[in-house]
Amino acid sequence: AHTIGTAHCNTFRGRFQQDAQGNLKLIDQTLDTNYANQLMKQCPINAQPFVTVNNDPETSMLFDNQYYRNVLAHRVLFQSDSVLLSDNNTRQIVEDFANDQKLFFDNWAVAFVKLTSVGVKTDEEGEIRRSCAATNV
Repeated sequence: AHTIGTAHCNTFRGRFQQDAQGNLKLIDQTLDTNYANQLMKQCPINAQPFVTVNNDPETSMLFDNQYYRNVLAHRVLFQSDSVLLSDNNTRQIVEDFANDQKLFFDNWAVAFVKLTSVGVKTDEEGEIRRSCAATNV
């Protein structure tokens, strides 16, 4: 899902901490230092809530398997993506998809068909949110 798109700075801010001078510093050692420095420049502590960065710093407008190469290089926005390397099963999938774009495309197609069959959850089962960040009032 993160091969295309953007994310607001606050969605990955937990990987950084504000120091005594009011600057961000990297606290998540699973993140590549050079990439972290780029992110801190794009999303300084005083960044407006609407500021976003590309999910994929390499090929942000292309649907491809670069995301998985980014995971292996520790250049992903979200901690949830970084932990894919901490389990041997998910690590192997990341490595396989990073090395074989056709394999990724084939698996993505199957997963997308499954996702489209889930249906829309409404009433007691769920809601279509006006804003992804909050439940409807």
